[in-house]
Amino acid sequence: MPSPTNSDCRAAVDRLRQRVFVAVAILVLLVANAATTSAARQGEGSLIVKASGVRLRERPDTGAAEVGRLQLGSVIAVVERAAEKTKVGASEDYWYLVSAQGGARGWVFGGLVAPFDPTRREEIYVKLSNDKTSNASATFAEMSDLVRFLDRAVKEVTRRDALGELELARLVALAHSLASFSIQDQEKPPYKSWTAEHEREIVYSEPSGQWLVRADLFWNLQRKYRSLPLLAERAAWEAAQTPLPGECEGYLPCHLGLETMTNGNYLELYPRGAHADAALANIAELLGQISEDLRGSDPVYNVPREDRADFHKLVATLRTQIALTASPKKAGLLKQLEAITRRFP
Repeated sequence: MPSPTNSDCRAAVDRLRQRVFVAVAILVLLVANAATTSAARQGEGSLIVKASGVRLRERPDTGAAEVGRLQLGSVIAVVERAAEKTKVGASEDYWYLVSAQGGARGWVFGGLVAPFDPTRREEIYVKLSNDKTSNASATFAEMSDLVRFLDRAVKEVTRRDALGELELARLVALAHSLASFSIQDQEKPPYKSWTAEHEREIVYSEPSGQWLVRADLFWNLQRKYRSLPLLAERAAWEAAQTPLPGECEGYLPCHLGLETMTNGNYLELYPRGAHADAALANIAELLGQISEDLRGSDPVYNVPREDRADFHKLVATLRTQIALTASPKKAGLLKQLEAITRRFP
């Protein structure tokens, strides 16, 4: 029998290599298919809780025992996903077995969570905060939970625009939380502890019996983020629409002074801003009330003679603020303001 040549050996080696390559390719496909199947069955990655006080269940069922609660904005790890979707209320989604910080573990309905990617943290946090602050019917529990989430979120983001959005949303949420309970409930839990916790950021207005966010905090945000014009303008509008504590009680320098500090200040900063017409409408409403009152026989609005020099300075400031706008309505407002001024020479 002839000895194998070098070419025969090389051919044999090539055939062996081909068989090994095919076997490895088949193995890779089998592993990939198994991983895909497992991922579909188990679920993967992380989720963020998009509602307040979300219940963790012992089993994937709304009737199952509660084993824990999740705060808004909590990031949870997916352990397993139910095989099929379930309908809960108007939503249809999967149930997820999740693990939360602190060791809590249980099932959560998919309609109460959303996918979380840490590389998109800023975008996800901003969207969640915007969705929540735009809910006009939100309860105290929901708004206070949002403030707590944003307290955590602002420490986790680095991008300046996202940080500004979250800081503004936090003040708006705090204002909404304060407006959600009545004067009768202020001394009751959890409202009393909430106002005590935020005492440095809020102020009490005796006439209205209401806690208010300090307007200067919104103005501070406007200055801090003025390099981001859209964000700064929104902060200025929130500041202008935040009530100031106290009551002017017909003292006209006080009423006009408040306008210069709120709507007027907004117009001075953003005479062509998105809310310029609304600011002018607010000023027009006040001037209309004053004008109507002064036409009566016993007007409420007054300016003591010793205060008229200061009154005229306030009028000049408000006149300048109104004149900066491009609105055709400003001519009528300036004329109305001038007529009021002539009543107190």
